[in-house]
Amino acid sequence: MLFSANKITGFPAFCLAALLSLSTHAQVDDEIFGPDKGTDYLLRRALAVTPEMEVQRIDIEINPSMEIARISAMAGDAQGNVYLFQRNTDYDPVIVLDPDGNVLRSFGAGLFSYPHGIRLDPQGNVWTVDAMTSRIVKFSSRGEMLLDIDLGDVPDISRIQRGAADVAFAPDGRIYVADGYANGRIVVLNAEGEQLFEWGSRGTRPGEFNLPHSLAISPDGTVYVADRENGRIQLFTAEGEYLREWQTHGRPVSIDFAPNGDLYLSAEPRSVSMRESVLVKIDPQDGRFLGKVAGFGHQLSVGVDGVLLPASLSDQVSIYRIRQE
Repeated sequence: MLFSANKITGFPAFCLAALLSLSTHAQVDDEIFGPDKGTDYLLRRALAVTPEMEVQRIDIEINPSMEIARISAMAGDAQGNVYLFQRNTDYDPVIVLDPDGNVLRSFGAGLFSYPHGIRLDPQGNVWTVDAMTSRIVKFSSRGEMLLDIDLGDVPDISRIQRGAADVAFAPDGRIYVADGYANGRIVVLNAEGEQLFEWGSRGTRPGEFNLPHSLAISPDGTVYVADRENGRIQLFTAEGEYLREWQTHGRPVSIDFAPNGDLYLSAEPRSVSMRESVLVKIDPQDGRFLGKVAGFGHQLSVGVDGVLLPASLSDQVSIYRIRQE
């Protein structure tokens, strides 16, 4: 078995380990640094009274060894396989590992300018998002291309990140896209990849966004958007009607539902990105923090088996199994 497992029970000790790991491995986009807007202490205060989650962290060693870089997203299937989306162009961007870290297959070479998001739909298909071109490619689990969607309307700006960031799947089969880096909107597609409607624009008012970096859809169809630079999670109906919002403060980076309906968030203070990052279980009804564990997730996915898969923007592949009560 090519992994080591450690039970996480002490938050401060693990914070130190995470800090050392990230300082060694991670390269950070300029975009994710930012000054404290006066809300970091509010996030820290909320986290200070949030109980620790007891988890088992599993660090996976890739076999055969490869120098992958900047894993921007991970996802997990029903067999416990892990799908990586990484940015070293010497290898395919999508790499699939079995639970022991053995490489099963890889695919997607030449298709992406800036790999950003990867999600598995309920049928096990693989959806990938390019944050530079807003290209969304759907693959079968074996790597066969099924759809190639050009979301369009990519602003002509100089920065690399200017397109879409994430996708989520509604119970009725529609696909929701967080087109966040420049446009600040949510785009809704049908199962064939055709655009149905959109909502949102840049701003701070309800229904507006300042980098919708991630989104997730509850079993009842409610759309949860991690409005990262506004420090909040906004909730909408399936048709884009604003419902309410939760001020998480700091930076809510990524969000996903577990199969059992539990909701998890990757969050961090704005001023110390990747240094005090946490994975938080939150109440899907009122946004209360229910549990925490230290860890950075540029994209946070919850696997079919309930395992947390936070992509660390490094070469480290780590998953977190939560101890069930």
